[in-house]
Amino acid sequence: MHIKALVKDHIQKYAPHIAFQMRSNSGYRRLTYAQARDAVKALAAQLVSAGIKKGDRVAILSENRPEWSITYLAITSLSAVAVPIDIMLHRKEIEPLLMDCEAKAVILSERAREQAGPGLAKIEINIEDVDFLTPPASDEVFSKFEANDEDLAAIIYTSGTTGRSKGVMLTHSNIMSNVAAIASVHRVGVGDNFLSVLPLHHTFECTVGMLAPLYVGATITYADQLKSHALIANMQETGVTLMCGVPLLYQLFYDGILREVEAKGPAVKKVFAVLMKLAKLIPSPGARRKLFPMIHKKLGGKINFWVSGGAPIDPEVIRGFELFGLRIIQGYGLTETSPILTSNTMEANRIGSVGRPLPGVEMKVSKEGEILARGPNIMKGYYKRPDLTAEVIRDGWFYTGDIGRLDKDGFYYITGRSKDVIVTGSGKNVYPDELEFRLKKIKGVSAVCVVGSRVKDGVRAGSEEVWAVVQPDYEYYEKTMKIKDRKEVELSLVSRIMTVNEELADFKRISNVVIREEDFPKTTTRKIKKFHVKKEMGLV
Repeated sequence: MHIKALVKDHIQKYAPHIAFQMRSNSGYRRLTYAQARDAVKALAAQLVSAGIKKGDRVAILSENRPEWSITYLAITSLSAVAVPIDIMLHRKEIEPLLMDCEAKAVILSERAREQAGPGLAKIEINIEDVDFLTPPASDEVFSKFEANDEDLAAIIYTSGTTGRSKGVMLTHSNIMSNVAAIASVHRVGVGDNFLSVLPLHHTFECTVGMLAPLYVGATITYADQLKSHALIANMQETGVTLMCGVPLLYQLFYDGILREVEAKGPAVKKVFAVLMKLAKLIPSPGARRKLFPMIHKKLGGKINFWVSGGAPIDPEVIRGFELFGLRIIQGYGLTETSPILTSNTMEANRIGSVGRPLPGVEMKVSKEGEILARGPNIMKGYYKRPDLTAEVIRDGWFYTGDIGRLDKDGFYYITGRSKDVIVTGSGKNVYPDELEFRLKKIKGVSAVCVVGSRVKDGVRAGSEEVWAVVQPDYEYYEKTMKIKDRKEVELSLVSRIMTVNEELADFKRISNVVIREEDFPKTTTRKIKKFHVKKEMGLV
């Protein structure tokens, strides 16, 4: 299926229903499916008049808003290629991506323009003008462009192993097969209301939180703020039924509920403890809800379930919400798999597991314990990197780099990562190689190893922080900088390293610098043995 068909058929089917809504200064701004369709067609016509053709790369640089989704649909409906970019990146990080994909145009918001500055591409369109593109457009633009399911729909950049980013190429078939599979296993449709919290440049939110709801006629509410009180207000004001989030968000909600109980004094605490014990004896989620009416009222009273992804979630948080009568469903996937491979469901939710493979997805665990997958959702490859593509796609199987196991009922469990990706509390992936590439350029750095240090306490427990383990080049400091005192060298080097943070997105920033005087343990090919380094530091 081509994304154009989503616009022509599915969006047309749900024309009178609300597609998008977002709070503004004057209340909620709402677009019906019919209005969204017209906006998509109008923007598509504008792009064509600006010279955009089939196959051209068009970058999207904006915070979440209805116009982001309209822009993505307009680009892909023309069989041009959408290149979603993280608005939190700095200009120095954005420019190489635009150069690599040879972006012909950038559609960006005022906030993005202020952060990155003008002149990112020859063609720049203000995404905030999209809202005013309401005059209906003919189908001439849509019929002009051939819709081939195997055409490239999007290039999503993830960091590479040498400091060079990898562009994941997803076809229309990749993405829409995943959308259809998701819709087939989750009971969602007209009347449901998704709260969009995660950034839309992330494939998880784009596929599960945007395309899938549009596929089934649901409403998407865009969060105008990411603070928990603002999200709760969105839920209360619009009757949110579903949300995709990262574990940290659900942990914050859960801890907030427990803090409120604590604050109400000993009597309330005792009643709450009794209700929790009673809930364990009641199998029905509906009956459990009746024990905790105030919790559900605070969350808007209409939540059906939440979806967790991007990082492992504490099973105790899932169990806690289960006792409240609210289900959290965990899934698993990667950008390279469009992204969902497995998912629990309302009918079969095994806590601790990431669920069963979606329809059409075939999976297995290799002798080495690595999870392998194949199916229509597996990426076309890495853009301009056939060498890297060949490393992860072998004999038709995609090698995920994740270690896991399969139980007798077909549920998968993720037990570790063969790759060195650091997963932060917000579910963001930080790729050590990218940071090492930058840090090695600092004069006075002899060798560096970026690792993840697991947080043991607080709301971020279980997630990771970015640590840089650095071996100073003492000889450089002595001969060039005329500094002999080792402590002074180390302080100078730490200061230099931390200045790199100013050029990085917040989630990539280094939390701690560890000075290492001795040589790193290395392989015969002179690669640092990260596992051994982490083991020596007590991080594994």
